[in-house]
Amino acid sequence: MMVVNVSPVNLSRIVEKLSEVVDFKSDLPSKVFLENELVFWFFERPLLAFIEVVSGLISKSISSYGVDVFVKFSGDELLDNSCIVFDGCDTENKILIVNDDYVNFLGGKVGYPIVLFNESHDWVAFESAHEEFGVIAVREASLSKGFFDYLESNFISAKILDELALSSTADGLTARAFKESYRS
Repeated sequence: MMVVNVSPVNLSRIVEKLSEVVDFKSDLPSKVFLENELVFWFFERPLLAFIEVVSGLISKSISSYGVDVFVKFSGDELLDNSCIVFDGCDTENKILIVNDDYVNFLGGKVGYPIVLFNESHDWVAFESAHEEFGVIAVREASLSKGFFDYLESNFISAKILDELALSSTADGLTARAFKESYRS
C-alpha cells in the first residue's frame, strides 16, 4: 500500500482553488474561511492522531460527496510531499502511515497549518499550530444527513462549544474566542 502525494502541477491547482475558500493570511481563532453560509464543528488537535475519527471523516466524506479527500500541510506553500490524496481505499492504514511519516513534519520540511478538505470544497478542516482547537467548515447547502450525523457524533458542535465557553478553564477561554469568530 502506498500513500499518494499530489504532483507539483496538481498541487499548484489545488492550492489556488483552496485559497478561494481559506484565507491563509489569517490564523485561528479568527475566522479563516472566506465563504458565507457555512456551519462549523470543532476538534482538538492534532486531528491526524485520532486515526479512527479522521479515517471515518474521510470515508464518510467520500461516500457522501463522491470525491477524493486531501490533507495539505504548510498551508498554501507549494512544498514537495505537502499534499496527500485519499481515494477511499484502505483509508485507515493510509492514515496510520501519514501519521507515522508526518509526526515530525518530515523532519521539519512541512508544517502548519494543516488543512483537510474534499475536492469540491464542500467541507474544509483547518488546524493551526497556535490553537488547541481546529475548525471544520461545511457548506450548509451541501451538508448531507450522513455527513452531518458523523460530524455531530465525533466533533464538537456549536452547542457544545457554547457550553465549553461557560467554563473558566483554559479550554473555556479558547472556546469563547472561537465562539466569537464562528457564530453561525
